[in-house]
Amino acid sequence: MKKLLFSSLLLLSSLASQAQNEYTIEGDVKGVKDGTLVSLFLTDGRVGSVVASDTIRNGTFFFKRNAGESGMDQLSLMCNREADFPPMSLEIYATPNAKIKVTGTNTLIYTWKVESPVKEQQEYNRFIENSRDLWDEFQRLAINMRSAPEAERKAIRAKSDSISAIIDKREVKLMQELPISNIWMDKLFGLSMSVKYNPKFTDKEEILALYNRLNEEQKASITGQEITVNLFPPKTVKEGDEMADSDLFDLDGNVHHLADFKGKFILLDFWSSGCGPCIMALPEMREIHEQYKDRLTIVSLSSDTKSRWKAASAQHEMTWQNLSDLKQNAGLSAVYDVNGIPNYVLISPEGKIMKMWSGYGKGSLKLKMRRYLDAVKHEMSITWQGNTKVVNYPVSESTNTDILEVKQVVLTLSLIHI
Repeated sequence: MKKLLFSSLLLLSSLASQAQNEYTIEGDVKGVKDGTLVSLFLTDGRVGSVVASDTIRNGTFFFKRNAGESGMDQLSLMCNREADFPPMSLEIYATPNAKIKVTGTNTLIYTWKVESPVKEQQEYNRFIENSRDLWDEFQRLAINMRSAPEAERKAIRAKSDSISAIIDKREVKLMQELPISNIWMDKLFGLSMSVKYNPKFTDKEEILALYNRLNEEQKASITGQEITVNLFPPKTVKEGDEMADSDLFDLDGNVHHLADFKGKFILLDFWSSGCGPCIMALPEMREIHEQYKDRLTIVSLSSDTKSRWKAASAQHEMTWQNLSDLKQNAGLSAVYDVNGIPNYVLISPEGKIMKMWSGYGKGSLKLKMRRYLDAVKHEMSITWQGNTKVVNYPVSESTNTDILEVKQVVLTLSLIHI
């Protein structure tokens, strides 16, 4: 009886603890078709995964979840009716016990209103309200783009680029007035991506001034390091260079270096658990690992957060070197100039970069290994046939792969060409 009572008390204690950790998201939206699927994504680092879904009925939807270990979940809300919605999501920040209310009057999901006691949400909302009129127009253009004739698309793109530039200027002005916070840092990261990738971006000096407000601790954070490599790109390596190296950690925290694997060919695999083509490539990588293990070391380098990397590694068996520099996109990824994943680098046994490429299609890795690891080395030779000199030139046959290689790239809103 005492044992039963103790178990009951333990269960009640556990349920009470879960209840204290819960938050709710209640949606009430107009102008959205019943049956629309609403998906809730949990963001970890730069990767999101679906954690819940609901179907809109009479304009309503509802989510109840337990907050993660960090005490705050960063979420994105998306809807499945592509023809009705822009290719954008609603950002939501949730903490234990928060009761969050989402309201909207149309399908412009990015600017649905979020009522929340969470201070990060309130700060994020301030950026949305700062340019709500422009964001609404931007979303309408994105929707219209899908059905627009090709002749009209150039004008739509130009209009959306113009709107995006004005939004950037408004955000910079607001950031100049606000104290530095996690939301502020995320906004600076997005702007730094524009500096790096958008040749039309004209506010670099203002972004550098914002960056100079960061203290050393803020610059040393993962987001701070990613901002730094965007604004001040490191010297990158290319084919023919010596390989770049760094401290690399396994899941147990042990330190490794690429130099440890010299003497064999090395295949670097830059990947993330949220990258579909990266996961598609894993079975083929297992085959390559078995076939070439005496001559080749595969080193997979995750760009995920440590927690997500650990979870993904448990889900996908990786029998080769599974490492991370724990810098996400600010470490070796930047030095090897990785702009899309999966990204591969083949390194000679002496440590020279032989080949760099990105994207994956079924059979493409096997083809690359056959081409570079199984190629017979031919040397030029001269022979005589009677009084005739015969020069034998090495010839490499080019193979047409006919393989579609797919990669995943990460874009900020200001970089989207709708």
